[in-house]
Amino acid sequence: MDRTDRIEAALVPPQKIPGRIGRPPLERAGEVEERILAAARRVFLEHGFEGASMDLIAQTARSGKPTIYSRYSNKQALFAAAVEHGIDIKNARLRGFKPEGSTLEQRLASIGAAMLRETLTPEFIGIYRVVLGEARRFPELVDGLSQMARRRGQETLAELLTEVAQCGEFGGQARFDDRHPAATRIFADLILLPLMMRALSGESLEALYQEIEAHVAERSVFFLAAWRNGGIA
Repeated sequence: MDRTDRIEAALVPPQKIPGRIGRPPLERAGEVEERILAAARRVFLEHGFEGASMDLIAQTARSGKPTIYSRYSNKQALFAAAVEHGIDIKNARLRGFKPEGSTLEQRLASIGAAMLRETLTPEFIGIYRVVLGEARRFPELVDGLSQMARRRGQETLAELLTEVAQCGEFGGQARFDDRHPAATRIFADLILLPLMMRALSGESLEALYQEIEAHVAERSVFFLAAWRNGGIA
């Protein structure tokens, strides 16, 4: 079991409480879960991990603490689930994105811009800072969350790059999830990491937003040049 698997194993599934009255019907269970996780992200974002209490999360979620503890064994498990849920929401929006442009460079740039706009948000950058702030106390938790975020982001990016590959300039029916994992990783690192690291260090998100178009245009051209000249296997 690797570190990411240990994080996912830490997310305790809902358990039945003997004799409990008023359990929400199945069609509402998902709504309760969504409300708890959204409230947890909000509280962790505003108060940090240490300052967030289960009482405050329950109050924000308009839910009882027993309901929360029936799903998550402790605050650490709830934190991991809330972060994972936020990452899944971000990736779901990206999977619905349709690359734009008449050239390969433009289509790649549109993917890069969409990635950055979903990443450079106050909530995502804020919660990621909270995650990194707990690295000393919970190194395996933080490492597992980081690996999970990177893996799922690259899976989403692979789907988008595969769609762009249908134009033929990537060699026909190239699939970037299995045949070209290095290309997916390199594209993500070229586009995402520079502005994300600057955001995490405290630079204005509004100012970084103004750089997105030029940034992705320049780096998409660089990526394609490396691909066409055999620099990316």
